[in-house]
Amino acid sequence: MPDAKTRHAAAITVINLKGGVGKTHTAWLLASICEVRGLEVLVIDTDTQANFTSSFLDPAQTVPGVERLFHPGAEQNPQLLVRRTRYPHIDVLPSNSALARFDLADQRTWERADLHLSLVEAIRELRPLYDYVLIDCPPRLSLVSFASLCASDAVIIPMEAADWGAQGIMQVTAAVEYVQQRFNPPLRLLGYLVSRFKRARSYQQSYLRRLREHFEALAFDTVIPDLAQFEKSVTDRVPISRHAPRSEEAAIARAFFDEFRRRAQGDVPGGGTRRRPGVQRPAVTAAG
Repeated sequence: MPDAKTRHAAAITVINLKGGVGKTHTAWLLASICEVRGLEVLVIDTDTQANFTSSFLDPAQTVPGVERLFHPGAEQNPQLLVRRTRYPHIDVLPSNSALARFDLADQRTWERADLHLSLVEAIRELRPLYDYVLIDCPPRLSLVSFASLCASDAVIIPMEAADWGAQGIMQVTAAVEYVQQRFNPPLRLLGYLVSRFKRARSYQQSYLRRLREHFEALAFDTVIPDLAQFEKSVTDRVPISRHAPRSEEAAIARAFFDEFRRRAQGDVPGGGTRRRPGVQRPAVTAAG
């Protein structure tokens, strides 16, 4: 684990209600560029599928992880849960099946017990050790997703350029606004990131244009296409910046990171969410 210096990590949640739209891959790409640029990054895996965890840690090794932070009343040192990876600038706070018992859908119950604030203190303690803290969420709005939003500075919403890939966007945006107004006013929506983009399909090109017209400055300029080297990188468990550093895919990852960093620093106009009058409780999807 890196030594505390003058860092104060930006905490970024990556979330969408639909699986397979590139949430884990978004965190993977950002961590990949942090690795080659010498930036210390911690990825907190809050998905019970633990895909990010298994990409960097031995899947056969069962270790305590993020679920320890959700035990009511428990005093857990978060630094003891962090695991080093074989890449010197990437650490992981792992997930495992034990997290399922805390991936709750009853919002009123967890708000009464303040369980949605379970990650706030832990991330506050970890910030001085890293340049970025990335939180990979499950494909649902449940306790762990709300806890991630409450503890974060900003949000990225990956999505596909297709009707099914865009389903749930309104619910996620409503959840971000709800958390902004009730628990974490500084939370910012960095933007909607089109991922798994199939360049040869004309309907995706058309849908991308409509998405950009609708979301305007909240749509990332960078698009993450569905390319072979991305898939090979994940399969081989080697970040794209190491797997194929001169590839088109690595260049796209660098461009995405640079845009992400500008947005995180507030250099892109139009940041933040469009707020609606009143505070509405967003619909919560059942844990699964």
